[in-house]
Amino acid sequence: MTTTAQPRPYLTSLTPLPSALHPHCLARDHLQFGYPSLLSHCMDHTGCLVPLTDSDIDRILVVITHSHAPNTHECYGSGLLVFHVFCNLRNIPESQRCLASSILVLSFLAVCTGMHSGKTLESYFYSIRAWHLLHSLPWSIDQAQASLTLEGAKSLAPLSSSHTKHTPFTVALLLALCSNLDLSMPLHAAVYACLTTSFFTIAQTGEFTVPSLKGFDHQKHITVGDIHHNVDRHGFNVTVFHLLRTKMSPIGEDVYWATQSGLVDPLAALTNHLHVNNPSTSDALFSWRHVLGLRVLTRSTFLKCLKEAILTWDRGI
Repeated sequence: MTTTAQPRPYLTSLTPLPSALHPHCLARDHLQFGYPSLLSHCMDHTGCLVPLTDSDIDRILVVITHSHAPNTHECYGSGLLVFHVFCNLRNIPESQRCLASSILVLSFLAVCTGMHSGKTLESYFYSIRAWHLLHSLPWSIDQAQASLTLEGAKSLAPLSSSHTKHTPFTVALLLALCSNLDLSMPLHAAVYACLTTSFFTIAQTGEFTVPSLKGFDHQKHITVGDIHHNVDRHGFNVTVFHLLRTKMSPIGEDVYWATQSGLVDPLAALTNHLHVNNPSTSDALFSWRHVLGLRVLTRSTFLKCLKEAILTWDRGI
């Protein structure tokens, strides 16, 4: 009787050791500093050398690197690390990892199938592609084959790799949350103002919160001074929020809401927050008064507060 061999785990201790090609760096820097063994040369289409300096070439690398958002860098850097681990297990020489062949990339995706979600494998695929393009090397992978492989990977993804869709936020849910928050408390005032503003501007939570207590950056995060009032094309008074940077717009964009009726009115929530917490124009918009002083509203604190309010509502307290 024959038995089917169990697939070997592709992620083991055989990670790339620090070297000239694989320097010890953060995941977000691996695309830029994880050099391929084959480096592009300053040649034109006829094969003639273009008289550029090393700093000229490095400048190209720096500029292209900024085409991706920081989170994308981290995601792609992690995917590239997994690719190198796979290559180590298969004893793939550095010269065949870049320029990568279709058969190598497809094999990598096939081996990872069943372990991750289709979106994760898609990210792995594009991390290898970005690595080639960033270092000005040809990307000759058969896109049709790659697309079919990625579609197959989605079908074979483990159920645990995806989450059940959550119930969307509605005005009724905002009312329920409001009834379980004490808007005289600094944190609750900031959270509810952030919630109503995010809801009515149709913005992502991360655009109005800060990733960590020490992560506030005046060049990235909205402050109280980034609010102004205007009249829209229909003649309605609106409150405008200038987001300094978004994933889709590195130069920022304006979002806005108009006054609503009832307890979900974002203007009333914002006015209450500014009264209770009294942040200055240079502070993060939804900063709140902690016992240790003014704090930025982090995403984790925001979500934790909402979760507690929802649990209180579910228990009927």
